[in-house]
Amino acid sequence: MENSTQNKNITPESSDKGGAQPGNQNAKKGKLFYDALRIALVQEDRKKLRNITEKLVKSSEAGEPWAIKEVMDRIDGKPVNTTELSNAEGGIFKMVVAWEK
Repeated sequence: MENSTQNKNITPESSDKGGAQPGNQNAKKGKLFYDALRIALVQEDRKKLRNITEKLVKSSEAGEPWAIKEVMDRIDGKPVNTTELSNAEGGIFKMVVAWEK
């Protein structure tokens, strides 16, 4: 059985993300705005959020490219960035990846 006095000095790992220095409060500032925005949008039975959503859908139905893009990004997710490489003759490069032990 483990002695209850063992491991008293063990501290949990830092939850900081992105390699930020301990005590960096930049992420917290963004979170405060996000939380305030979320609270404002869901008050009164989410009426504001529904109104914004309806305007977005109406704009996309009217053919607004930016609105169509926003709807598609929310439904299907943002497209993955791709890069196509070609050689001097216009042919596509062939890449072979191998691992050696």
